[in-house]
Amino acid sequence: MHIILVPGLWLDAASWHQVATVVENEGHRPHPLTLPGMHSTDADRSQVTLDDVVGAVVSEIDACDPADGAVLLVGHSAGAAVAHAALDARPERVARVVYVGGFAAADGHPIVAGFPTDGGDLLLPSWDDFDEADLRDLDAEARTAFRSRAIPSPASLTTEPVRLEDDRRYGVPATVVCTEFTAEMLQGWLERDLEPVRELARMRHVEYVAVPTGHWPQLTRPEELGLVLAQRAYEPYVDEFGRMHPPSDAAETPTTLGFLEYQRATLEWKAHGLDASGLSTRIAESELSLGGLLKHMAYVEDSWFSRWLHNRELSPPWNTVDWSADRDWEFHSAGDDAPEELRRLWRTAVGRSRALVADAIAAGGLDRRALRTADDGETVNLRWILTHMIEEYARHNGHADLLREAIDGETGE
Repeated sequence: MHIILVPGLWLDAASWHQVATVVENEGHRPHPLTLPGMHSTDADRSQVTLDDVVGAVVSEIDACDPADGAVLLVGHSAGAAVAHAALDARPERVARVVYVGGFAAADGHPIVAGFPTDGGDLLLPSWDDFDEADLRDLDAEARTAFRSRAIPSPASLTTEPVRLEDDRRYGVPATVVCTEFTAEMLQGWLERDLEPVRELARMRHVEYVAVPTGHWPQLTRPEELGLVLAQRAYEPYVDEFGRMHPPSDAAETPTTLGFLEYQRATLEWKAHGLDASGLSTRIAESELSLGGLLKHMAYVEDSWFSRWLHNRELSPPWNTVDWSADRDWEFHSAGDDAPEELRRLWRTAVGRSRALVADAIAAGGLDRRALRTADDGETVNLRWILTHMIEEYARHNGHADLLREAIDGETGE
């Protein structure tokens, strides 16, 4: 697969050298880019526009033979926003977009802000202006080497707004590589609806991958980053119901996560488009409803990934319930909740789970043990929890099939 590598501020194509070597050794074709104005420290960047920068990425996408399939588009830091703008221009040519330590700028907002400029140049600030987390693993020698090779970026990136027009970009699968921030921190920003991640919140297929290091993993953890990219260099299949199918030839972790995401997407599809009456519909003597299943699975997500895996106390609404009085409270109370509240509760729980799983995988992989133990002292590992969650969703998706058919006749696998 063609893998287009968009650098962040102050960097050129050479910054991707070690990552490019890894993905090439894995059988893919890397395209590390040097963006307009970045060929030399002496270049005149005063006339370089944001359109020029984004256009260079779009041109690289167009130069890849469509017969080879869609491309993997990767952007680092501010380059993530550049890549996202290029995705908007060519959503049909991108199999997946990867944001490395950065996020997509929303329509009408500039790529970056807060950095010093000098005429047409956006300058590399003092290391004292960066957080310590940004500089993790970048030792004194590496910092000196970075500064010696740094090239000022075009100052237009701080002023010219991004223009996004094609909502098909939201359907392209996305990977966020969490570097100096954890996946859990990112999920917290999403739940707080912070402006820098609002565009990401609208992406329909998002995964988090943790590469714990500083802000420049292509310099500090290039082999690990290269393998993350190589493992995502395939064209995912998204079916007519919006479900991304699991990879057919991948390692254990992406395969397991892929099946869990498929089951999650199946439940979301079965509950789509229904009003309060539809979500409250029950069959015969059963107490199950689609709204109850959404609320139940939100509880199960939080129970296994927050309470059991990370040994945290449950958050509202679960910690306000007298479970001894009603063990099936989530099913019984769902009829009192508005449809969008039920969907929001479930989606938020799923997002939180994705973040917690990504951080756990970074800390120990599928063998990572749950921090909470059962009364008999037994613990389970993340592999067990994920497999159990697939089983839990699959069983309830059978219920959801019957419920949806009874509501409006809609069927499907």
